[in-house]
This record gives sequence, C-alpha cells and structure tokens, in this order.
Amino acid sequence: MGAAKLLALCLVLAAVAWTEGQRPRAVKVGALFDYDSTIGRAAQLAIELAVDDVNADRSVLAGTKMDLITADTNCSGFVGTVQALQLMEKNVVAVVGPQSSVIGHVISHFVNELHVPLLSFAATDPTLSATEYSYFLRSTVSDYFQMRAIASIASYYQWKEVTAIFVDDDYGRGGVSALGDALAAKRGRISYKAVIPPGANTDVISDILFKVNMMESRVLVVHVNPDTGLRIK
Repeated sequence: MGAAKLLALCLVLAAVAWTEGQRPRAVKVGALFDYDSTIGRAAQLAIELAVDDVNADRSVLAGTKMDLITADTNCSGFVGTVQALQLMEKNVVAVVGPQSSVIGHVISHFVNELHVPLLSFAATDPTLSATEYSYFLRSTVSDYFQMRAIASIASYYQWKEVTAIFVDDDYGRGGVSALGDALAAKRGRISYKAVIPPGANTDVISDILFKVNMMESRVLVVHVNPDTGLRIK
C-alpha cells in the first residue's frame, strides 16, 4: 500500500470511529495545498489516486465512500486560512495538508478548537509540534532532524562556519534556527544569513546571491521550497 493511500485510509478509519458506531455512506476529507507548485502538483495526483484506490476496493471501508474536497492555498497565509475555514464549513472529518509551514501555524489554532485532524505531508518547521497543536500531525520529517544531519556533515569535514540561504517565513526561519542550534552543538556556527523575501523574483534572488559570493564562508546551506530553489543558480 502506497504512503498516500495509507495516509488517506488512516484518516477515514479515524473518521468512521468517531461516528459512534454508525457507519456513514460517505465521509468528506479535505486536502489543502498550492495547486500551482512543484509539491502541490505531485501531491494532488497522489491524493486523488489514493482516494480512487480506496473507493475502488469496497473491503477497505466496508462500503463507505470517501469524498475528496480540495482547496488551493495559492502560497498565501491569508488565502490558505480562508480556504481552510471553508473546508471546515463543508463538514470534513480531516484535512490532508497544508504543504506550507506558514499556513500550518495559522490554521493549527482553529483546527484544535474544531477537533479536526490536520495531517501535513510537507510542513517541516520544527516549531509545529503535536505537543503544542494536538490535532496537527505530519507524515514528513521535521527539519530538526534534517539540520542535525547537516551539522554532522559539517563537523565531519571540519567546516566551522556556513552561510545559510533561506526564505523569510516560518518554514525558513524555523529551519535555520534549528540549523544554528545543531551547529552550535558541534562547535560550528552560521556566519551569514542570506534572507530571501517570500515571492522574490529572479533579480532579487540574484542580488542576494551576489552578496553571498562576497562572504568568507564557502559552505552554503540552502533551505528553501522547491519553487524558489529552482531559481537559485
């Protein structure tokens, strides 16, 4: 069973359990992501195929149908919040997403109040934890572990200083903060932080990279989303 199918199945099984023994004819599951992004396009296909697989096999949910409702966050915290609220109004039992740590921070507050599980496949900010947000789960690895691995690589090669390139949002700041802590534990440090504004165009990114080129550290740690990363050359 694929990861996406397992993810969707777990959500629906939980939803069925909440119906106090009454098996519904259908359950609504929301999906929240950016339609026009590298991760979003891949996620949409995977989620839709997973739903098709579950609905095609009646033994999985014993005849209960899974209805998928998707919403486009458009890489915006405001739009993502509005779309998440609209999903809640449609009585979804759980939401797959969001893909953004920024949106994850915002909507985790009210899904806690509404008791709707939020299962993200791409929000990696270490400060998004189940300890603080009891209805937030993720099927991906926190940046806390990724940054510890990067710090270990730096320590192995005896790189004491690195330059961090990141986007100025919750995802970027949370990851780089974890990197700083991990490097400090290995007696290293971030010597320069190159901050890319959210939504920056190629010219802005090129100017930032030019400044990075002037820095003493020749070890660069790039912590950005795939769409921004494709413009870093």
